[in-house]
Amino acid sequence: MITRSLMWITEQIKGRLSGENCTVSAVSTDTRTLTQGAVYLALKGENFDGHQFVEAAEAAGAAAVIASQPVTTALPVIYVEDTKLALGQLGAAVKAEVKPKTIGITGSSGKTTVKEMCAAILSRRGNVLATAGNFNNEIGVPLTLLRLTPEHEYAVVEMGANHLGEIAYTTDLVKPDVATIVNAAAAHLEGFGSLLGVARAKSEIFKGLGEKGLAIVNQDSQFAEFWLGKLKYQPVQTFSPDNHNAQADFYATDITIDLNGCAAFEMHSVQGNTDIRLAVPGMHNVGNALVAAALTMAVGATLEDVKYGLQDMQAVGGRLKVVPLTDQVRILDDTYNANVGSVKAAIDTLASFSGRRVLVLGDMAELGEKARYYHEQVGEYAKEKFIDCLYTSGVLSQSASTAFGKNGYHFSEQAALIEALEQDLGHEQRDLTILVKGSRSARMENVIAALEKSPLGKLSRRREKIAC
Repeated sequence: MITRSLMWITEQIKGRLSGENCTVSAVSTDTRTLTQGAVYLALKGENFDGHQFVEAAEAAGAAAVIASQPVTTALPVIYVEDTKLALGQLGAAVKAEVKPKTIGITGSSGKTTVKEMCAAILSRRGNVLATAGNFNNEIGVPLTLLRLTPEHEYAVVEMGANHLGEIAYTTDLVKPDVATIVNAAAAHLEGFGSLLGVARAKSEIFKGLGEKGLAIVNQDSQFAEFWLGKLKYQPVQTFSPDNHNAQADFYATDITIDLNGCAAFEMHSVQGNTDIRLAVPGMHNVGNALVAAALTMAVGATLEDVKYGLQDMQAVGGRLKVVPLTDQVRILDDTYNANVGSVKAAIDTLASFSGRRVLVLGDMAELGEKARYYHEQVGEYAKEKFIDCLYTSGVLSQSASTAFGKNGYHFSEQAALIEALEQDLGHEQRDLTILVKGSRSARMENVIAALEKSPLGKLSRRREKIAC
């Protein structure tokens, strides 16, 4: 964050300063990560109240406090009516002052990968601020904007939501120069009610575009016409991630997949054509690369930037990252989150590998009343793709293993699943790929940690030691 005085902050958030003016260079909502000299902003929700931690913030080195109710402290305090609203106002004020060229990204799946692709491309041109981790909601987005400094020429901001209106709020703070919806699929249905509800919520991102702001639309989505109908007076470009339609502004031809599941293809774009070779596995990443190219070209990237930025971009942890255990055995770590679309895309990637292919699946959360139906869909899809075995754990995922049929195994407890995997696969020496996936709440990263400690993982470490 830019170093600013408490008076400046008070003006931006329409507050009242009690105490002496001073300067701060960071804003924190968490006393555990608060840095010396930061201003502590006390958020308040249904199940927590940050005002209870003002004393801890002072002990951690806070220079000031932003609060919505009286607090006892020797520090200067800026009082506001709503601290969450103040956080957004402050983030928007910093962004407006720095004025980076800004990309906004949302979607049911793939948005984090697209964000990382954009950051890799734009880093060839200048300093880039990109959303860190899962800071993509009404709290995380303003905290992301507060990380901006005058050195940042570009900002790549991911926006997520689990209810209508959330993206409308965050995109108004971000005010992107170009924005996209990567896709809309069955995710967070408890909050959105239906797929159309998902599509409607995602379309809110375009509300933040200015008059000349560019919308990038997924031409292959079933909701393409719905989105285009909301963009009659907005500049629009399209990408074709699935059908590779030559009528789109960005599409791919001559797609090949190597032994590691990574794609190479010729990209057709508004700037011309170029050969692209990805370093991340998955056919679906062809589409992610196309939309990343469209977004970054809109803010100044060249064909060369796109080509080499994508070539150098590495997989993000928990998002289809290849974890080699031996020369013949590998894990596809896709444990960060899961919905129907992302699971099917991951299964497609698993199916592209040779040898034995095993899917390990935890529950997909927030799918509403049709949750079991969607899990059945995934089990049937894995069977159609000739996956050899399906191991599931949790409650809902049993529907997936049942639909998969023979060689589908369900365990109500993750510990039992891990034990079965160690017994069945722990001494495997043949060509084997294990895809591990589930929603964040399923904590499927524990399965990967266990496999790395299994005889397979130990063998891998012994080989590394010998190689040293």
